Amino acid sequence: MTILRTLLENNLSRNRALTAEHGLSFLVETGGKRILFDCGAGKAARKNAEKMHVSLKDVDYVVLSHSHYDHAAGYPDMVSHGVHAPLVTGPHFFEEKYAREGEKYAYLGCGFGPEFLDKKGIARQVCEGSLTLFDGCHVVGGFERTYAFEKAPARFVRQTAAGMAEDDFPDEVCLAVETVKGLVVIAGCSHPGILNMLETVKKRLDMPVYAVFGGSHLVEADEERVKATMDRLRDMGIGIVGFNHCTGDAAQERICGDGDQVAYFHPKTGDCIFLP
Repeated sequence: MTILRTLLENNLSRNRALTAEHGLSFLVETGGKRILFDCGAGKAARKNAEKMHVSLKDVDYVVLSHSHYDHAAGYPDMVSHGVHAPLVTGPHFFEEKYAREGEKYAYLGCGFGPEFLDKKGIARQVCEGSLTLFDGCHVVGGFERTYAFEKAPARFVRQTAAGMAEDDFPDEVCLAVETVKGLVVIAGCSHPGILNMLETVKKRLDMPVYAVFGGSHLVEADEERVKATMDRLRDMGIGIVGFNHCTGDAAQERICGDGDQVAYFHPKTGDCIFLP
């Protein structure tokens, strides 16, 4: 069985003792191992885990989908409270992230660098394409860009050795877990495009995708793109779509109201999904 616990998301589920804020954090339990996927922006994910009676000190891996603050800035707090598992990221993770607003740049980065890991004695693994954490559990990155309409907003930039460059998110990775029904994919923000990511996962692991959870970054998508995305997800034969975080209210309403053979829902803070 694979268990997906939503430690943090923008919205609250039924447990009003928990805290919701802009960000994402999942705890994935599979194959006798535990993976912390994203850490939110601050202390909320850790405190929610405590209120959900979940210990994070004994997680086997931490995977950060990319280095935007709402997914990675909560990581140092996790470390200060006993999380010392190996950290898995994509390449270029420590290039600083910004949002360009005319002549102004708003800092969006994670707030720590490789020296933090060195100081804490934490090992880091870099996923260049595909990385198997253990039997049946993989990290995938370096996504092929199959769908031209899935392009990150031009305002997202990163600071490279050569100066500011449009961010095509080379650091973004997702988690893929093998189940009896196919792959369960957990995404952070899907800046490279959720369809691009899923097509790459299918190709690299040579397995169909059964379910996908996490951020889809459809928050700025027009109705045509949302429809094209959902049509393609159906064509892929995906049985469960659990988008949240950066999906956006309008897209979320459209997705959840689609009403066909695909199960659509919104995993909120405190929601737990049990998969065979």
